[in-house]
Amino acid sequence: MALLEMQDKTSKSLDDGNITAAVFIDLSKAFDTINHDVLCRKLEFYGVRGIALQWFIDYLSNRKQCVYYNGVASDFMNIPCGVPQGSVLGPLLFIIYVMK
Repeated sequence: MALLEMQDKTSKSLDDGNITAAVFIDLSKAFDTINHDVLCRKLEFYGVRGIALQWFIDYLSNRKQCVYYNGVASDFMNIPCGVPQGSVLGPLLFIIYVMK
């Protein structure tokens, strides 16, 4: 829906003779920069405590990844920050992280 609305407004603006510009922001890398300690403090601030907070800490801790390229896999390395992309929780945790 957002793309349709943008296309509609852009078309209308061009039809009216206006100059149209757009800025696109790719937030996918932003998910990789989230500091786990800051996120956990924010979760606690918003009322997540006890077992639930420990679950989030465990969910974010000890994550590893490797790179597979041209038939060769790298060693697994720890992921010190970020939230898992493609998960249901990733966007929610990102929103909590960027809230003031």
